[in-house]
Amino acid sequence: MPPIAQAMDGWGPLPAAAGAGLRVMASAPLHGGELPGIVDQELDDLIRPGLTPAQACVLAVASCPGVTDLLIAASSAPHWSQAAEAVAQPSLTAAKLRETTGVLASP
Repeated sequence: MPPIAQAMDGWGPLPAAAGAGLRVMASAPLHGGELPGIVDQELDDLIRPGLTPAQACVLAVASCPGVTDLLIAASSAPHWSQAAEAVAQPSLTAAKLRETTGVLASP
């Protein structure tokens, strides 16, 4: 979480890359498929009600300041469609992203 927290505070590698005119590609936003497994209904609803846990994770990563692209490996056409639906959503606000990362960082 440090790069995300740093970016929300306007410093760190993500804003530095954006300031240099670089594209930032977030790879494996589902952390090899593990991240959706730790997203419970409460966190899913916090991120965006109505999304699947995987979609909520994709949206959260896509909402990170400085991230311009997501690299996603999907095992089926429906998974690609779900990912596309997630990134088509309005980005999370800074406050919502900060709250989300706070929940994920807590023990």
